[in-house]
Amino acid sequence: MKSAILLLGFNRTDYFSKVLKSLEANKEAHKHDIHVYIDGGPNAKQEDIIEMVNQSQFKNVNIVCRANNWGIGRHLIDARRVLFDEQGYDRILLLEDDLILGENYVETVFKISDWASKYDDIGTITAYHINQSSSEVQKTQEAQLIATNRHFWGYVITKAAWDEVKHIIYDFEKRFLSRTTYTKRAHRRIRWLFMSKWINRKRKTKQNRLVPNQCVTPPFPRIPFRIATSQDAITALALWHHGYHRITTRVSRAEYIGVEGYSFSPEVYKNQGFDKQNLTDYANIQTPQEFVFAEVDEQGNPIKPTPYR
Repeated sequence: MKSAILLLGFNRTDYFSKVLKSLEANKEAHKHDIHVYIDGGPNAKQEDIIEMVNQSQFKNVNIVCRANNWGIGRHLIDARRVLFDEQGYDRILLLEDDLILGENYVETVFKISDWASKYDDIGTITAYHINQSSSEVQKTQEAQLIATNRHFWGYVITKAAWDEVKHIIYDFEKRFLSRTTYTKRAHRRIRWLFMSKWINRKRKTKQNRLVPNQCVTPPFPRIPFRIATSQDAITALALWHHGYHRITTRVSRAEYIGVEGYSFSPEVYKNQGFDKQNLTDYANIQTPQEFVFAEVDEQGNPIKPTPYR
């Protein structure tokens, strides 16, 4: 498959530097095309980020700089449009500037993508999860995959899945992002006029499924009160409507460092459990030879994802 790695940046140069170095440490990353998309505007640090990329071990990196501030929503939607619709990549590993990768992260998610290609219901693949089990227990879980509704960071998505769901995402972009800034998007209208329509439509089903019904949780409630209105949320909704599931490794191969950001503060970071991540040595976990989908936990209870957060 023709694969690309997409890395987003804006002005968090300290975060970006750490993520870029972790990507460099992934041998598998050097086998794929690297695209760096940098948002613009008065607060952007495009020159600093470009210098970091040029001084890295990656060669022939395609760098795209926005002339003004697009906001993460338009910025990310357009990047996927270019790489999939215009440049014809078969799959993309999408990284933001706040997820430090273990040294085998890229190999792991692409290998899972290959493994999962025999199923029809896999929309995205990540290797990031907050696992509360002890390090000893996690050692026994390293080959396990589970369903998730959280954490869109560091995910692989295929062109086949994108082509099926993009009409919803492009409609969202046209209606709510084209005439205003991402910060000032119409949250109430998005929830009650746009998301509600798709939430309450009959969900499509896939024939050859990996994820059983006992491990399925809708990402959003039928009454969309105070739910997220981000482009990630719209992507989650589009995937859900079309019968896709999102999967991740049960043991994390990355560390989320975004204490400060567009949607994060130290309080949010702690409230969502990010202060309790990575009890194992995520940086050095080897890629398993085979994967297995974990339907139940050690007590025999179905492993169901929490709703979207």
